[in-house]
Amino acid sequence: MGKIFLWIGAVSMAIFLAKTQLWTSDTYGPFVEGCMKGDNVTEERCECLGKYVHKHFSDNEVKAIMAQQLEGAFGEKVREVVAAGSQACLTP
Repeated sequence: MGKIFLWIGAVSMAIFLAKTQLWTSDTYGPFVEGCMKGDNVTEERCECLGKYVHKHFSDNEVKAIMAQQLEGAFGEKVREVVAAGSQACLTP
């Protein structure tokens, strides 16, 4: 019986560590801050857009977006996702 609780504890710890270390985004905060510098924006809309963009792109892709490295098909995909996200975040 003790081994079961030990395994449950180990699995719970592994899930916690994976969630806090791997699933947190280093680019979410800077992306929202950059969004807030725009005209006619609210914090709520920028957070919504940040979540939307991070759902569709990896952290490395978001870094490229923030560095304005938007060439070719990637740039087109970014424009489409940002346009769709902006529209979706008008009425969250």
